[in-house]
Amino acid sequence: MYGYPVTGPMEIPREVYRSPNAPPPPELLELPQINDAKVSGLRLQGTLAKSLPGMAEVGSMTNVRRMEAEQYAAEIGAAFNISKQQQQRSNAIARAKNRQMERIAKQFGVR
Repeated sequence: MYGYPVTGPMEIPREVYRSPNAPPPPELLELPQINDAKVSGLRLQGTLAKSLPGMAEVGSMTNVRRMEAEQYAAEIGAAFNISKQQQQRSNAIARAKNRQMERIAKQFGVR
């Protein structure tokens, strides 16, 4: 037989390269305490500090959200105007084709 025997999965050990000039790796912090999954621990979950209510207007004395909303509305209006013009042109072309087909149909039996 030639090669490595294939009796199980081949595992290549990982080598972590550390440069001699690199700072030492940071120390691992302790893991936070795991909450108790018993009924007593679950009962205490609702007693944690509640978040503060939202503020009505937050910013640096500017109406950024309002200005963004106005700009968005203007852009949507411009896009709607373009699609409205395209629809009007499409309807006009359809009416012209319809009139032409009616003329052809009327002339069909005249000859």
